[in-house]
Order: sequence, then C-alpha cells, then structure tokens
Amino acid sequence: LQFTMKKIIAAITLMLAFSINANAQDKGTSSAYNLGKKQAVELAEYLGLDSVKTEDFARLFEQKISVLDNANLTQERKDEFSRVIEAKIRASLDAHEMEKLEQNTALFKKLTH
Repeated sequence: LQFTMKKIIAAITLMLAFSINANAQDKGTSSAYNLGKKQAVELAEYLGLDSVKTEDFARLFEQKISVLDNANLTQERKDEFSRVIEAKIRASLDAHEMEKLEQNTALFKKLTH
C-alpha cells in the first residue's frame, strides 16, 4: 500500500510540474503576442495601415520577440534576424510608408530590434 501511494504522489507531482511548465510557456507566448500586437498597432496608427496589414505585422513582431528573447542565440544571429525583420517590413510597405517610418528612427529601431 505504501509503495502504491508513493507512485501516486510521484505521478501527481510530475503532472503538476509539467502543467506549471506548460502554463509558463503559454504566458511567454501570450506576452510575445501582446507585445507584438502593441507594436503592430503603434506602426499602424503611425502609418495609417489597414487591419489586415496590422494583423500581419502583429504576427511578424510576435515571431521577432519570441526569437530575440531566446538566450541561446548569439548576438550575431540576433543581428541577422533583425535584418530579416527589417527586410520583411520593407517588403510589406510602399515607398512613401517606408520613408515616413525611417524618419521616426525610434519607432523603426523598436520594430526591428
């Protein structure tokens, strides 16, 4: 009977540990999404973008935040990823929008790094 109780307690402990870990990962994803959405809205308000482009940028910025928060990446990899994000922003905006964004260096840097 004691042996069985120990197994049950061990199983419950493991289950709790995994659920806490999964919950922490969900919060990390959620905060990356929320921050990405906030940055996308800031960009959309500054440039007057429609809701479709805003959602596209929210997903892009969520991905950027998730990747750049990875402590295992070298600074070189993070810099390269920032260049990729910048290229995607440039590909998504027309020349006038991009020119206006480049004039706001603080916002441009926040969105690409």
